[in-house]
Amino acid sequence: MENYVIKKKNKNKKLNKFNFKEEGYVFKPNIKSNNLIKISSLSITNLEFTNSILKKKLDTSFRKLAAIILRVLNSNDVASGDATIALDELSREKEKMKNKYQEYLKKEEYEKYMKRLKVLENELKEKLVVLKLEEERIYTESLEKGRSR
Repeated sequence: MENYVIKKKNKNKKLNKFNFKEEGYVFKPNIKSNNLIKISSLSITNLEFTNSILKKKLDTSFRKLAAIILRVLNSNDVASGDATIALDELSREKEKMKNKYQEYLKKEEYEKYMKRLKVLENELKEKLVVLKLEEERIYTESLEKGRSR
């Protein structure tokens, strides 16, 4: 794999080819302009840059996850299966945070996201218990109605 670095000094840009051993956060940038260099992956070793990029990425994924969870929490005609799916998505996001992003985020940022995920998880678990109790009550009522003549 070939590695390149772009250095900018004043208005001049210089492209250097080199091999490096330093590990960093690797991602594929979303560049949609046709007249720019095509980049397949980008490795950032500066923790400040990494933290700001991950912060933006995690904010968008958290908003999407929160929208799904709030739809489940606020809806009255939701089945327990929907709540279970949302809980699975939440645990997948927590595992991704622990395994992939923890080493690149600042400790305060990591704890903030984990705390927010924990709050949503607790709310979902409460809703799941309520839904299961409601489904069980409906099931027992239907059994009692079926037995009477």
